[in-house]
Amino acid sequence: MNRAEAVSELKAVVALLQDDVTKIVEYGKANPTPYAHRMFIRAEFALLEGLLYQMRQVTLASLAETDLLRPEEVALLSEVRYSLDKKGQITEKEQFENFLPNMLFTLRMYAKNHGAEFEPNISEAGWEAMQKAVRIRNSVTHPKSAACLDLSEQDMESVFLASHWWERTVLNLFEACKEADDFWRARLETGEEELCVRESPTHQPPA
Repeated sequence: MNRAEAVSELKAVVALLQDDVTKIVEYGKANPTPYAHRMFIRAEFALLEGLLYQMRQVTLASLAETDLLRPEEVALLSEVRYSLDKKGQITEKEQFENFLPNMLFTLRMYAKNHGAEFEPNISEAGWEAMQKAVRIRNSVTHPKSAACLDLSEQDMESVFLASHWWERTVLNLFEACKEADDFWRARLETGEEELCVRESPTHQPPA
């Protein structure tokens, strides 16, 4: 998959999942029931995970064949690991990282794709809420009892706060990427690329 195809897939996946979230939010406003709350959590995390996965695919499509990604970064973005079977043959297996560390890693790698530096803000209440929201999502999607499906007002407040943190974080990421793209576009247009590489080694031309 090339970069154009990966970007197109990202847009298509996000559009579909965002539509799901929009519809369940509208339903929840008219029907603020436990069912609506559980459906919102499922839809919200499907959107979040879908976007993160597509970000990794765009980054791989853009940078995998360059020297801008370390081998371990390529492996983590690809979500694969290699081992040997009983016959000593190399086998490939899917590798799933813990959700929150993988989220932070993905955001940094996507910024790197644009030659930008980005660090998610994990010092605010929204990040703490995200950690709680992940535990709530796990309880809803893998319930061990009926109590796991009984969401409190505090639970939903954490989920909504986490959702707002995520939206702000993604907007800040895209802004950082845009600034980096503009930085390189201006230098490329004026023929100053070589000078910029020397002055700002963290920047790379936009793919």
